[in-house]
Order: sequence, then C-alpha cells, then structure tokens
Amino acid sequence: MVKAKKSLGQHFLVDPLIVSQIVEALGPKSGETVLEIGPGQGVLTLPLVNSKADIVAIELDRRLAPELEKRFKDSDNFRVMEADILAIDPASVGLEKFAVVGNLPYNITTPIMNWLLKYHPVINRAVFMMQKEVGERVASPPGRRSRSTISVLTSLYYDSEKVCDVPPESFRPRPKVDSAVIRFRAHKRSYDIKDIARFEKFVRFCFASKRKNLLNNLNVAYPIKRDEIEQILAEVCGNPKIRAEQLELGTFIDLSRIIFERL
Repeated sequence: MVKAKKSLGQHFLVDPLIVSQIVEALGPKSGETVLEIGPGQGVLTLPLVNSKADIVAIELDRRLAPELEKRFKDSDNFRVMEADILAIDPASVGLEKFAVVGNLPYNITTPIMNWLLKYHPVINRAVFMMQKEVGERVASPPGRRSRSTISVLTSLYYDSEKVCDVPPESFRPRPKVDSAVIRFRAHKRSYDIKDIARFEKFVRFCFASKRKNLLNNLNVAYPIKRDEIEQILAEVCGNPKIRAEQLELGTFIDLSRIIFERL
C-alpha cells in the first residue's frame, strides 16, 4: 500500500460496494475507450479492465503509475500515463470518442469539470466521485438553492444526476466531508448561442452574489438602466425579483440574448 499524499488530495476508495456502483453507473462496454482519472491503487481500475473496455489511466503520482503498470502488465486493454489530466488534450494521446471515470481529488474538481466541458465533443459520458456539496451544485436542477454557474453550464452538454452518496469511511484516509458519485451523459440538444464564451460570462454574472436577486446582479454587471432590466426580467421570467437559481437553461439563453442586444 502506498501512503496517500496530502499534497495531491489523495483519498483512496476502499469500499467494494461503491466501486460496483460506479462501474454500473458508467456501464463500460467491451472495446470502447474509458479514460480513468487518478486510478490510485487500482481498486476501480480492476473491474474496468475486466469489463474488456480499453482503459487509459492518467496518474499524476509518480509512485503509483509504475505500480499500476506492473499490476496490469498482462492486460492488453490497459495502459497508464504518468501525467496531469488538466494538461492533456485527448487528441494528443490518441483519444477520439470515450467515456471518463474518476475519484477526483477535491482540490481540482472545478478544473476537471471545466476540462469535461471543454472536451465535450469527444466525451459521451462520465462518472465522477466528488465532494458531496460540490456534486449537488453540479447536478442541481432549476429551483434548488444549490443551483450554480457550473450546473447551468454543464447542462449545455450533459444531463447529470447523483448516483449515490459516499460516507468518509469508504476511503483511506478518511476525508472530513461526505462525497457523492455524479453521472454525466452527453445529450444531443443544441442551443442558439452565438458566442459561448460571452454566454458563460453572463451566467457567472447572474450568480455573482447568491444573496442578491437577478436584477441586482445584472444591474451591477451591465450598463443598462435598472428599470429597463426590471422590465426585461418581468417579460422574460414573469418576475422581476427572480433569482438565478430559479431559471432553466433556455431562460438564461433568452435573457442573455435580450441583454446583449441592449449593449
């Protein structure tokens, strides 16, 4: 057993029930490519390899990558790369269309989610373990207080849902917080957004202060008169005092289009 590195945010999964739930949620198929982020000691890697999918494991810890290579040396459907997932362009390592799975270090969950969104054209689904609070924000539907920028932007490309909660005792060492397994499935819906970067910035402005309603956030973000923004919200949302977490993706898109036309 290799000791977990605190600097890498390592908490090794040791619960076989959670492992089976993750694999079942991913549903790896024989011959397809699965990218595993942070395989660690290989507890999740083993059933993935046994599924006959082609497993590409990305491991940053230089102590663990050689051990994984030795452990699975007789498996022709496995390869491990000692690398930082955030620095990897899938095309540069020969990945075209694939699924992703991983027990994510809490401290890089947001960057990895941004990576998932960036490469959405080639990722058909993903299953991630993450801090429960973050997972609930990521997968939150409209109307919940946990809804946030990341849940709106994720819904541009994926349908997301929580698979299960995971208690601290499922790991070694135990983290101080609960975790959750979240599944992402790519959808084929398309949206009329001319400038995706501008739209993403708009959504971030909408959630800039969770204590404020949408009117106040937009009034600070854009040089449009307050009463004009209030009228826009009344027409588009039916409520000038509405909060960002109450809006569906389509309403964000409609609202952004009208706001941009007034600039």
